[in-house]
Amino acid sequence: MALLIFNIEPDSFNTFYDAVYWATVSLTTVGYGDIYPVSEFGRLITMISSIFGIAIIALPAGIITAGYMDALNSKEN
Repeated sequence: MALLIFNIEPDSFNTFYDAVYWATVSLTTVGYGDIYPVSEFGRLITMISSIFGIAIIALPAGIITAGYMDALNSKEN
């Protein structure tokens, strides 16, 4: 995502590291708003990045937590 947004939005992202920072913030769905794309295609990439962040980080975290809770509850019984 960083490489894609860096090539699409050269005016918004001065260095590749700015794009990596943006990608990390977008994928983790934190979204500080200090660096952001301004074109419509850049915003579309941001939305896709946020959805990937939810799918890759948030959903598995809930599944793993449920597994830990099941393991803890089975030890108590």
